[in-house]
Amino acid sequence: MLRLLQHSGVYPDYAKEPSDLASRGPNVKSVTLLLGDWFGSGIVHTKVWIADRRHFYIGSANNDWKSLTQVKEVGIYISDCPQIAKKVDVYFENLWTLATLNASDYTVFIWDQEWQVSRKVPCWSHFVQPESRCSSPLPDYINVHHVMGYPAISDPHVFELPIQSPGLNYSSAQPQLSYLSFAPPELSFGKYQADEQAWLDTIKSVDTGGTLRINTMDWLGQSQYTSKTVFWSSLSSAISQVVFAKGATVKILVAYWGHFIPYTDPYLKHLLFTNDLCSSSPKQKNSCGRIHIKYYTVPGFNSTGPATLKNGTATGNTYPGFTRVNHGKYAVSDARAHIGTSNLIWDYFYTTAGVSFGTYSPAVVSQLQQIFDADWNSPYTIPVQPLQETQAYTS
Repeated sequence: MLRLLQHSGVYPDYAKEPSDLASRGPNVKSVTLLLGDWFGSGIVHTKVWIADRRHFYIGSANNDWKSLTQVKEVGIYISDCPQIAKKVDVYFENLWTLATLNASDYTVFIWDQEWQVSRKVPCWSHFVQPESRCSSPLPDYINVHHVMGYPAISDPHVFELPIQSPGLNYSSAQPQLSYLSFAPPELSFGKYQADEQAWLDTIKSVDTGGTLRINTMDWLGQSQYTSKTVFWSSLSSAISQVVFAKGATVKILVAYWGHFIPYTDPYLKHLLFTNDLCSSSPKQKNSCGRIHIKYYTVPGFNSTGPATLKNGTATGNTYPGFTRVNHGKYAVSDARAHIGTSNLIWDYFYTTAGVSFGTYSPAVVSQLQQIFDADWNSPYTIPVQPLQETQAYTS
């Protein structure tokens, strides 16, 4: 049995291909999940394959030929591991269940006290007042009393399993800690952490004086697709904290491509201002870490799109639209590797479906560091310039 779950797809074919496959026989089923009906915005942004509930892939690649030939991707494939694969499958089933339900029967509009906006959420969301929540059609998520929203779990579920990595001929009978995380939090279950917490914990796992590496396609300190903009400083604050408290070096690669978000640059420059804030503190200036940020460009990024216009005029584009981009989403500290499907923007953690796998396996950590360093030191990067120095006057 082959089961395909997707968003509505993209122009011009949308979900035609999986629908055609499902129409040819009973051994293929296909559903389309519109998360905008559940959260007001959002898409199925997970890129997950599960086979026989024993093997799985989690990564950045969409399931089309462009992603596998014209886009730079990062993912992880784990085989013969039913303990973890079955939990990824639970999340898949949660998405499948949503696709079969009438969202209007299970959604409410609330004032979100945490994010200070009115928005639509599932009626079982922990952003809904406890007395007004409905029973969830999904497996229960841990309930923290006397708080609203989804606070960090002090002891999220982890797997203790040995991981063999053929890429480094690494084999150890010693079990290593690994974990899963999910977005949005309303689709999490049991004691599995929300995806935002996993990213934050990875940032804070950096050693004192150590190095944290982060790679993403898009970065914003706000929402992108909501009707009312949400300010979101979670990751930036955590990064500034480890620069101050641990003297950590933080290196961030952000994709510069044909659909670059123009207001990304101010957020990155303000994050770089952490360097000035730390060095200006008398007690910190000799123990500060440092933030470095670069844009990564894939050659040909500015020659993507239709080869001709509707009137037949040639555009000069060499590559298909929405390609020639560094699309990976991962972070790696000295001890911990985190590989996900979410861009680093509020929507991807609170209205969009995403999943991550993380591990303390030395082999996976080492390989991810090598991938990042090869890109960081390549000729395809451009340093993000800090804010221009200004003088402040008081009277």
